[in-house]
Amino acid sequence: MSEQITLVQTGSRVWRDPRNGKVYKASAPGVFEAQAIMPEDISAIEAQVVMEEVLGLARPRYTLRNVCRIIPMVKLVANFDVATKLTGQEKVPPMVEAEISAEDYSRVAFDLWKNVVHVVVSDEARMKPSHNVLALNTEDASKELPRMENKQIGELLATATEVAGSDWGVRTSPPTSDNDPFVDIIGVMTTLESAGYYVDFMAMHPLVWGDFITNSYVKDLVHAGIARVGPTGGDFTLPGFPTVRCYTDYGCTPNTSAFLGSSRANATVLGDGPTESARYRNEKAGYDAFIIRQWLEPKIVLGDAIRELTGVHA
Repeated sequence: MSEQITLVQTGSRVWRDPRNGKVYKASAPGVFEAQAIMPEDISAIEAQVVMEEVLGLARPRYTLRNVCRIIPMVKLVANFDVATKLTGQEKVPPMVEAEISAEDYSRVAFDLWKNVVHVVVSDEARMKPSHNVLALNTEDASKELPRMENKQIGELLATATEVAGSDWGVRTSPPTSDNDPFVDIIGVMTTLESAGYYVDFMAMHPLVWGDFITNSYVKDLVHAGIARVGPTGGDFTLPGFPTVRCYTDYGCTPNTSAFLGSSRANATVLGDGPTESARYRNEKAGYDAFIIRQWLEPKIVLGDAIRELTGVHA
């Protein structure tokens, strides 16, 4: 039978406001009050330090939130009206009043879930000075939080409308690739942008990225300076089209697809809730611990502004 542990033994629970990034004390789980941390709040400061260290280490790994419009949320349940599209009127004759076109809004209901990571240090580990166990656990926690978020956003992307693509890695007559990835990419961009949604991201699994960047057609564009590959994954520019930023992450599944969409058109949004950290002591088991909770929920708001390009990796 698992033992019920009370997390308020030390009274050290803190939370991070997603709107301004500041850290405050929390009086109870799920109660987010703007109560400043004072210098005498030693245990709360310890919880804050661990949370900020975890979030600081994790920040570069939050890859797929870049494809979303971020909506900061303090409450865990909320409704937002997200602007989708404004339609203009073409070729208005002289002295004729244009029709009034109101912005379209889509009401999005959020009910944030939480991802949880424990950072635990046993008494034995704390008493052995051979290595910093807390630092090791903190680093592990910093990897787990973005892994869960990226996985959940990736699962959301996989629900987008599918468009059949070609295998970017096949080479019947090496070193020339059989298929040009830009034929698939520009085809999807044409569909989305013809509807008024300008593509600004492409997300993919590293296996897809490997086929893309080693494709002979892409390499020729890189050498010509038309496509540019960056140190953190890649981005490339197509003549006559907006810059499309590439993001690669193992959370993008299936690993045979690439995802293109417009974050500016609110194709995908991320309800970014509070992050809470609490310090507690389990005296019977003999360990000190920090528990970190992150509330979030990604959603597709505008399905017409995103596509899944399937079959680009075999």
